[in-house]
Amino acid sequence: MKTKAHLALTVSVAAVLVLGGFLALGSFLKSTAPVAVTVLAQSPLEQPVQLRWGKDQGQELPEIVINGNVVLRIRSAAGGFSPWQRGELVASRLQKVISDKTSPNSVLPGFENGQVVVRAGPELIVTVDDGSAKANRTPAPYLALFWANNIRRSLGGSPLEMEEAWQTLSRGRTMAARASWYGPRFHGRPTASGEIYDQNVYTAAHRTLPFGTLVLVTNPTTKKSVLVRINDRGPFIPGRSIDLSRAAARAIGMEQAGVADIQMAIIGP
Repeated sequence: MKTKAHLALTVSVAAVLVLGGFLALGSFLKSTAPVAVTVLAQSPLEQPVQLRWGKDQGQELPEIVINGNVVLRIRSAAGGFSPWQRGELVASRLQKVISDKTSPNSVLPGFENGQVVVRAGPELIVTVDDGSAKANRTPAPYLALFWANNIRRSLGGSPLEMEEAWQTLSRGRTMAARASWYGPRFHGRPTASGEIYDQNVYTAAHRTLPFGTLVLVTNPTTKKSVLVRINDRGPFIPGRSIDLSRAAARAIGMEQAGVADIQMAIIGP
């Protein structure tokens, strides 16, 4: 009887230990479950590009990480691909850039099929679609430059200067023009596009350019540039080509003079 009781006790203890081991293992696995998902490899040392779920302003969204740095977030679906699927494409393209030993300084904003993109040399990395631009509340060229510089820095390259980026995006289409500016009397009034004119925002009036067109305006005298968005019509004084907002005029050092000979570069495909 003692032997049977002892055997039963031993089996019970073993069962408790085994069951406890499984429960402990389960708890350990739950506590160590990865927060981020690495698409291309498990080791960041072997694979510097990662795609994972991140959070921004309370929203979960895919983000691309290079060498531990978040370089861009995908906020919208496009081209029939979900944000996560777009992230997978971008991650694989970036990994190819690294595998091919492409120079980080070849990463540039540009245009392809009428859309703003980021490329590494001739290779497409990501398209800055309208949904992404709106979600980030910034014009697509600005977002492309931001993403390109994040990628360049994370790969050991140097950031692209803003004026250099705008010259790249303008594809050399520059023209000499006479600029003026308008401000207080029109501040708070509707523009020809329907927007309310704000003299403190970088906008401009032009007689023919489509609303929303981005124009790089450079003052050769001060060597200063500003990127403005066309949202109004004018100027209607002979000899003048573009009317800048007060903020834009101040940015290139022509507020006091009122008018200046400038260089215009249209940013677009």
